[in-house]
Amino acid sequence: MSELIGTWIAALLTLMVFSYLLGDNPLYRLAEHLFIGTAIGYAVLLAYYSVLRPKLFLPLLQSPAANWTLAVPLLLSLLLLGRLNLKWHRAGIIPLAFLLGVGAALAIGGALFGSLLPQTVATIQSINPAEGGWGVALSNLVLIVGTLSALFYFYFTGDGGKGLGRIPAGFMKVWRGLGKWFIMVTFGAIFASTVMARLSLLIGRLQFLIYELPKSLLK
Repeated sequence: MSELIGTWIAALLTLMVFSYLLGDNPLYRLAEHLFIGTAIGYAVLLAYYSVLRPKLFLPLLQSPAANWTLAVPLLLSLLLLGRLNLKWHRAGIIPLAFLLGVGAALAIGGALFGSLLPQTVATIQSINPAEGGWGVALSNLVLIVGTLSALFYFYFTGDGGKGLGRIPAGFMKVWRGLGKWFIMVTFGAIFASTVMARLSLLIGRLQFLIYELPKSLLK
């Protein structure tokens, strides 16, 4: 019975979301609010049972002397709650500044060690056909040319008809134009991948309504 009720609720919510095709309406907004509320509730429970309870509360309760350093994040968390009250909202500036600083450091480190350096290493490829064949050599050549031309496209200074150092302005213009086309092709591929992902979700929901829902009625 619980499985049948869950199937009917899923089908009803799916139809409520699809009702947006007819325009904005209360049924769609209700489904949207339910989804957002459920997602927030799930995130809160996940944070509590996966992070706060096992890594903060239980260690402090079981062995406070051995885990006294955990009092620092606990204090920052309590100060962050001060943002809910106008009288104590200034106390929340300290944990917010700490979060922004750590977030910026992680973003810079991730961009450097997760994107820039791996992409630089991946660009260093051999274009010798004797090593992997003409197909591999051509693919590596396209990769190298695409990366360099895209970098030239995002170089906005030193041009203006004067070029870059000893590099002529015409050479810079050709490479920047080539980089523009590579970027357009990349954005097109990303957009196509996004559309395909959305279509796969749509097909999955339609299959659920057409096949799974009648099966639940026959049980």
